[in-house]
Amino acid sequence: MVFRRNMRSMALVGTAMALVLTLAVVVPAFGAPPTTIPPVNDHHKVTSPLTKGMVLTISGSGTAFKIGHQSTTQSASISLTATVEKVSFGRALLNFTGGTLTVGSTTYTVVGGHGIISFYSHKMVLHLNLKGSAGTQVHLILFGKNAHVPSPFNVGDHFSVDFAKHQSKLAHQWFLDLKTTVTRSS
Repeated sequence: MVFRRNMRSMALVGTAMALVLTLAVVVPAFGAPPTTIPPVNDHHKVTSPLTKGMVLTISGSGTAFKIGHQSTTQSASISLTATVEKVSFGRALLNFTGGTLTVGSTTYTVVGGHGIISFYSHKMVLHLNLKGSAGTQVHLILFGKNAHVPSPFNVGDHFSVDFAKHQSKLAHQWFLDLKTTVTRSS
């Protein structure tokens, strides 16, 4: 008997709680509409520092370290031209249309390639196909850090990118440690 009374009391309390929670959720949905529309906060709007069609020039120099024998070094310089193909979700896709990489006395010409730059992590990753003077094709991978793109990014503006040794390499030949500048062309 006591057990049934306790069960009825618990059922009654449960029903009352369900009613209270239902009203707490439903009633605010039928509240009065706002009388004014709040102003737009432009300072919260996120804009990209790069736009589709921008032409970027990446140039700089540094040191190349022979893979397998890193005490052997050569001077290295790079000059690349890229077009911004797409901008979305805090990053931009780059398409490389030309340029050169020189390691010691050997110059490689850019055949094509692509890359991504992240505005939030400030990193740049590039994959390029190059052709040597003998006509052999090689692959260049560049991993850049500290790519702080200014906003707005106007013609003539620039920012620095450091391409780190071991993560940046001319496949099977050289690790690259390069300090570069990215400039917006016309």
